[in-house]
Amino acid sequence: MSGRVLIVDSLAAGSGRRRTSRDTIGVGPRSVAGVLERNRVECRIVRSEDLLERPSRMRRFDHLAVSAMSMDKATAAQVIRLWRGMKSKGTVMVGGPISSSPDSVLRDLKPDVLVIGEGESTLNELMNAGFLEGRARLADVHGIGYLEQGRPVLTPERQLLSTKEFTEQVPSTDRIVDYSAYQACRVYVEVLRGCSNFHRPSIKLPDGRICSDCGNCTSDDPASRTQCPEEIPPGCGFCSVPATWGPPRTRDVEAILTEIEVLLDAGVHRIVLEAPDFLDYGRGDEPLTDPCSPPANLRALNGLLGRIASLKQVTDGSCHVGIENVKACLFTDEVARTISETIGPTSPNIGLETGSDEHMRRIGKCGTSADVRRAVVTARQYGLSPFVYLIYGLPDESAESVEESVKMMNELTEAGAERIILYGFQPLPGSAFAEFPASSNKSGFNEKLRVVAEHLNRAKKDRYVGLLVKGVAAEPSLKGHGFTMIYPLGEGPIMTVQGGYSPGTLVNVRVTRVLSAGLVSGDVVQN
Repeated sequence: MSGRVLIVDSLAAGSGRRRTSRDTIGVGPRSVAGVLERNRVECRIVRSEDLLERPSRMRRFDHLAVSAMSMDKATAAQVIRLWRGMKSKGTVMVGGPISSSPDSVLRDLKPDVLVIGEGESTLNELMNAGFLEGRARLADVHGIGYLEQGRPVLTPERQLLSTKEFTEQVPSTDRIVDYSAYQACRVYVEVLRGCSNFHRPSIKLPDGRICSDCGNCTSDDPASRTQCPEEIPPGCGFCSVPATWGPPRTRDVEAILTEIEVLLDAGVHRIVLEAPDFLDYGRGDEPLTDPCSPPANLRALNGLLGRIASLKQVTDGSCHVGIENVKACLFTDEVARTISETIGPTSPNIGLETGSDEHMRRIGKCGTSADVRRAVVTARQYGLSPFVYLIYGLPDESAESVEESVKMMNELTEAGAERIILYGFQPLPGSAFAEFPASSNKSGFNEKLRVVAEHLNRAKKDRYVGLLVKGVAAEPSLKGHGFTMIYPLGEGPIMTVQGGYSPGTLVNVRVTRVLSAGLVSGDVVQN
């Protein structure tokens, strides 16, 4: 018997309890569960913060699997320490984006195995080789790391899944019920994997490497774009997606539709179609390494979104389908019309990162600020509510680039951007900017950008006062005793209302007050 596996979702946990993204359920842990289920291994998923509050849950399991990002290393370490303090036997597996720094993860967390990069086929091979029973010969398994006499050992890199193999790796839908308040959460469903931006940043890296302007990044040959004489990772310098996951691979419509149907039947009300760029769906031949050409595949988009829009829960308004991450250079009138006429109002997320076109080019970003401005205007014309992302503290940030970012934030808000989302730069292992220092909250540049974003976002929330917003009840408020958090079913603000409501309860809320740039309060209005 292989025993039961406890899958710990540490994604976005940071050093403990999640303060942001509390309403998100990523696809990674469900993908792990899917592989285990296909191998007839019993498993359950638990968030790390819930496990740390009640460690006794570990006693019912024989093995541990931790899914985490680089920023979640401290929490993953806490979980593993608790496990080893309670269990004398049982294997510990670690995987997810945290594996981009394999040596340090192996030395610091000391798992029995680290699954590196794309993990489904690797995990499947480990199960078939009898890893849980202690029979696997780890040296024969590609795509993993382990300790041998206290030293990290990395096996040869595993090839990425083909498009067909990717489609066949179905995430678990049964285990969605393991998440508390899953009915109100944004549940991510992967529609494609990988990114088409194979530009490289031109900023000199800390180790001395710098783009030689060889021309590969803009070559007409898609395969040439994957090659860099200086071995600079592809994509935006702050992002590790193309280096880790490669060019886009599109998942089959039927597989996506089946997963969404089962999740909706289980009580999920909010679906997010996950992709580094949704508009890469079905776009061009593989390898797709040009971020802006050819244009989006309208036929493929309409085929996918039209099928999703026909589902009962979508048509009757009890489910909302969201789209994140679109490149501005691909977002046209035809794309906006296709989205609007199928799944209706949603909030496409558009990355600007910096308001300076020169800075955009130097960090490896495709397109221009004018593309972003045009995309925002176009989205609004078709009833969509675009969010725009910026990053402060990026390498080569200057007083001039910050001023241009402030100007763009104001222009985009006036043009119709629903929200400005501001992130601090964090160096990600596997990205071109992995060795640059993280942004400092004490920087005058950063404070200026945060103040402007806060002002613009709060002003947007003011217009909701007095309006009726349909939402879905989630969890009790962490700050207000006797209050419940309500997430918008469609587009709208996060809300808090007095009273206790069971997760998944649909309510109409009359907004009464703006509490912050990201939160409003209101009263539940009976139908």
